[in-house]
Amino acid sequence: MNQFPSRREFFAATVASLAWILTGGKADASSPSISVGAPCKAAGRERTVNGVTFVCRKEKNKLVWRRKKFPTITQATTERVLESGDLAVGETKIVNVLITGGGTTGVVLTRTETGITALRVNCSHQGFPVSRVKNVLECELHGSQFDPTTGAALLGPAVNPLRRYEASESNGGIYVTITPN
Repeated sequence: MNQFPSRREFFAATVASLAWILTGGKADASSPSISVGAPCKAAGRERTVNGVTFVCRKEKNKLVWRRKKFPTITQATTERVLESGDLAVGETKIVNVLITGGGTTGVVLTRTETGITALRVNCSHQGFPVSRVKNVLECELHGSQFDPTTGAALLGPAVNPLRRYEASESNGGIYVTITPN
């Protein structure tokens, strides 16, 4: 019986270890499975990860993922995004909100003692998604940090706050109103 791993097993373990080192131990199954510039297989294919939509495009004879441009919002739209009981005090969730004219926009919802805060999921620095890390919202690309209750930038490189949307609660549901840019 061979006690050494096969070349394939060794290579897979090496790649996983390298990913773990490069991401500071944050590489796991919940990490986005695609990123800007990563290879893709079918031109025109779209995937949404954490409120950001990626499109497979042909560039320099290669198929790569690129962020889809933000949809233009022409009129205000209000949508029920969660049931009231689905967001506890101190909890944060990311939802996709349908907008008028087609498409969606990612929104970070946080329930506080005083109400619900709705913020655009895209970092104000370069548009990558933010997610809750301990007591802050953190951009996965450059590490900018934001206050989840106000959207204020706490740590750069981002200096502008996250865009804020109106959130309300009625009839057992949480509603978000997206307004034109």
